[in-house]
Amino acid sequence: MTLYSLQHTLAPERGQPEDLYLRLHNPQRGFQVQVSPPAADGGLDQRLNSGEILSTDTFFGSFYRSYWEEFTALEEIAVTVRLQGQAAIRVFEDTGQGVRILRSEEIGGSGLRSYLLQLPPRPRGQAAPLQQASSRLFVEVEAQGPCRIAAIAFATPAPPQRQATLSIGLCTFNQEAYFARTLEKVAALAQQQEALRAVYVVNQGQPFQSPAIRSLLEAPKVHSIRQRNLGGCGGFTRSLDEALNAGEPASHHLMMDDDIVLDPRMILRALRFLDYAARDIALGAGMLDAMRPSVMYEAGAFLRPENRIEPYCHNVDLADPAQLHYFNKPAGTDYNAWWFCILPLEQCRAAELPAPVFIRGDDFEYGQRLAARGVPTVTLPGIAVWHEPFYAKPSGWQDYYDLRNRLIFGATYAGKVRQLPLAHVLGLITSALLTHNYMAADLRLRAVEDFLAGPDTLFAADPEDTHKAVMALAKANAPQKLDNAEWQMRPLSPGAKPPPPQRMRQLVLAQAASLLRTGLGPHRRRGRPVLMDSDAHVRNTAGQAYVLTNGPRSFHLEFMPDRGKLWRRMLKTLKLALRYRRERDSAGSRWAGQIARYRKAGWWAPVFARQDQEPQAAGTQKRAA
Repeated sequence: MTLYSLQHTLAPERGQPEDLYLRLHNPQRGFQVQVSPPAADGGLDQRLNSGEILSTDTFFGSFYRSYWEEFTALEEIAVTVRLQGQAAIRVFEDTGQGVRILRSEEIGGSGLRSYLLQLPPRPRGQAAPLQQASSRLFVEVEAQGPCRIAAIAFATPAPPQRQATLSIGLCTFNQEAYFARTLEKVAALAQQQEALRAVYVVNQGQPFQSPAIRSLLEAPKVHSIRQRNLGGCGGFTRSLDEALNAGEPASHHLMMDDDIVLDPRMILRALRFLDYAARDIALGAGMLDAMRPSVMYEAGAFLRPENRIEPYCHNVDLADPAQLHYFNKPAGTDYNAWWFCILPLEQCRAAELPAPVFIRGDDFEYGQRLAARGVPTVTLPGIAVWHEPFYAKPSGWQDYYDLRNRLIFGATYAGKVRQLPLAHVLGLITSALLTHNYMAADLRLRAVEDFLAGPDTLFAADPEDTHKAVMALAKANAPQKLDNAEWQMRPLSPGAKPPPPQRMRQLVLAQAASLLRTGLGPHRRRGRPVLMDSDAHVRNTAGQAYVLTNGPRSFHLEFMPDRGKLWRRMLKTLKLALRYRRERDSAGSRWAGQIARYRKAGWWAPVFARQDQEPQAAGTQKRAA
C-alpha cells in the first residue's frame, strides 16, 4: 500500500523548548530523558533505554485530526514508526471528553525497520457523535530494551489533491540582525524545495550593510526590492503585488515578519496541509512569546462586535500538555496576524490589494475581505513562530494607527462590528491625559481628526509623509526614558489601587476626581512610585508623577503632570468630541463608499514607483523583475 506522509514528528533544534516538541521520561526512575537534536536529514535520532518512553503529547508533536477532517477530505489515517529494537507503540486520541487508546502494538527487530499502525476510521457527517468534532492524536513509544527511534509520522493512503506552491514576502525595516537570521533559513529552504518559487525581500529601511545579507540576496529565487517606508502594510502589499505579477505565480503567498524566530520546518508543514485542503483557506501560524518560549501569545484572533480584537489561546503555557485542549477542535478564528500567514493568490487577485493603512490593521482587514469571498482563516495548531511580545516595549506612535484604523474598520465593516461610540473614543483620550501621557493623547486626537477627514483627504497625502508627521507628534511629548539598570532595582509601588469599576458612572466619577486633582490641586513630583502598566490608571496617577514599567521590567518611563498641557488638550478634546458626535456617520459613509479605490493596484503603483531621495549603495541589492 502506498502511503503519503502528512506530518513528521520533529526534534527540537538548538535553543528551542524541548517540551513543545517531545516528551521523554523514565517513569520507573522518575527522571527526564535528554532529547536528541534532529538527525542530519532532519528526522529523529532518539535512543532509549529499557522502560523509557517517548511521547508526542506536545504542541508540535500532536496530530490535530479535527482540523484535517474539517478542511480536507481525508478519512484514513495511519501512524508509521521507524525504529530498531523492541518497543510498545500506543496511539492515543484526546477528544476533550477524555483520552483513549486507539491502537496498541508491540513491535521490533534486530535492524532498523518501518512499522505501520492503521487507525480505525471515524464516522463522518450526521452519523458522527457530537464529541467527535474534537480529536487530537499523539503517540507513545515505550522501549522494551535498547531502542533507537528514527521516525514517527502520520500518513494516509489518499494522495494529495494538489501540489501547493509558495512565494514568500519578507518586509524589513532596519532590523538587520533579526532579518539575517530569518532570511538565511528561508533562502536555504527555497533552494532545497521546488515548491518554494520565490522570496521577495522588501527593504523599507537603510541599504543593507551586512555582507551575509548581501550574499543571501544573490541566491536563486531571492528578489530584493528597495522602497520608501510605507509601513508593514506597504511592505507586505508590495510583496503580494510582486507575487501576483510573477511570470509563473505560485498558488499561495506567505506574509512573514522579519524579526521572528523561525523553525523553517513549519513552512513545510503548512504546505502539506495546503496540499490536502479541500477549499481555499488562509493558513496562519500562532505566535509564541519569545520571552517565554513555551507560552502561546496568540493562536489567531476573533473580531468582536464591539470592534475589539480578542486573541485566542492568549498567554497559555503549552509546556503543560493539559493546555492542548485549546486545539482539540477548530477554533474558527477571524484572522491570523501576518507574522506568518499564507494567502491563496487567486483569491487575492480577485480581492485586490490591502488598503494603505500603513500598520496595525492590514492583516485583519484583509482577512475579512477574504472571508467575504468564502475563504476562512485557519490558524493551524502544530505550526508557530516565536516573536517578541507586544508588552515588551512601551506604546508610542502606534497609538495613532491603533485608533485610526479601528475607526476605519468600524466604518467599512459595519455589518461585522459596531463603530466606536463617542464615550469610548473620549475615554481613550481623557485616560491618556489623566495619566499624563500627553503623547498618546496627541496621537489619538490626530487619529480621530484624520478619520473624520475621510479617505480622499487622508490618502491624498503620501503615506510616508503622514508617518513622518505622526513620528514628530510622538517625539514632541514623548516621556523620558530612565536608566533601566538603575530602576529595575526599585520596588513596585506597594499602594497601587485597583482600577475603577467598568460601569460608566463609576468611570466618569473616577475621571472627574482625577481631573480636579491634577488640574486644580497640588502636584507630587518627588518620590515617584513605580507602576506596572496595568496600574497606571486615574486612581493612581491623580496629581502624581510616576514611573511606568511592565511585567519583565524591560522599560521605565517617567510621566509628569502638567496643568497647561492638560487643560489645553482637554479643551481640544471636548471640541473634537462634539465634532465626532456630529460627523461620525457622514465620515463613516465616505469611508465605506470610497475605500475600494485605494485597494487597487492602479492606486498603489505610483506609490511604489516614487523612490527615496537617498542614493542606494551600489551593488547591494537587485530589483525584482
